[in-house]
Amino acid sequence: VGVVAMFQAGANVMQQHMYDRIQTPGGEASASATLPVQRPMTPEEKAMEVKCGVEEDAERLACSYLLDLEYQLAQSYYWSGIFLKDMFFFFCNWHPFLGMFFSHPRHPWAKSERMMTTIVSCSLTMLPSALLVQWGKQNEYQMLTGLAVFLFITLPVMIVEVALYWLAVGDIFCKNWSSCVCCVGCLKKSCFCVSFFFSFVMLGLSYLMLGDADAWELVHPFVLSRVQGYATWFPIFFIVPCIGFLPVWLQEKGAVQRGLGGPSPP
Repeated sequence: VGVVAMFQAGANVMQQHMYDRIQTPGGEASASATLPVQRPMTPEEKAMEVKCGVEEDAERLACSYLLDLEYQLAQSYYWSGIFLKDMFFFFCNWHPFLGMFFSHPRHPWAKSERMMTTIVSCSLTMLPSALLVQWGKQNEYQMLTGLAVFLFITLPVMIVEVALYWLAVGDIFCKNWSSCVCCVGCLKKSCFCVSFFFSFVMLGLSYLMLGDADAWELVHPFVLSRVQGYATWFPIFFIVPCIGFLPVWLQEKGAVQRGLGGPSPP
C-alpha cells in the first residue's frame, strides 16, 4: 500500500511537469503533436466521459483534453459524483473480464491488450492446475479443494494480471517525452512477447505434467481458478486502501469539494 501511494505521488509530480511542457510553445511535445493544444478536463466534461464500448478515432481528433482523459482513466475513480454510476464505470474499466467488452474507448489499457493479458493469465493457470491434478491423484484426492486452487493458482495469476496492467498503461506517464515513450513501448512489447513465450512453455509443460491423467481433469481447477479470480476482484478492488474504489472515490470526492480536483493532469 505504501509503495502504491509513493508511486502515485511521484506520478502526479511528473504529470504536472509534463503538462507544463505541453503548454510551452516549441517544446518537445508541441513539435510532434497532432492534437490541439491540450488542457485539463473540466468537471462537467469529466462527467460526460462516463461511457463504455467503442468509438471512431475521428471523433477525438479535435479533443483538447485527450491526454488528460487518458491519464484520468488510468488513475481516477471520481467522475460523475454519483456513487453507483461511478462504481459501475469503475467495474467496466478495471475488471479483467468486464473491461474486455465495456471499458472506455480511450482507456490506455486497450481492449486488445486486455485480451492478450487474459490469454497469458489463462495459459499460466494451466501448469499449476496440472500439478495440482497430479498431486491429487498421488494422494488419492478425487476433488481439489477451493482453498488449494485459490492459494496456488488464483492468487499468483491475479498478481501477474495486476503487473501486466501497470505495464500496459506505463506509457501514459511519459506521453510527451518521445524517448521515454519509445523506451516504455519497447519494454512493454518485450514483456508481452516474453509473457506469450512463457505461456506456450506453460501449456507444453502442463501437457507433460498430466502424464496418463485425463486432460478433462484440468477443467475443474482451471474454471474454478478463473471464477475465483473474477469474483475475488470485486471485494479486493472495492475496499482495499489506495486501490479500492470506496476509499479512493471518497478521497477524490473530498478533494473536489475542497477545490483541489482529482489526480494531477498530464
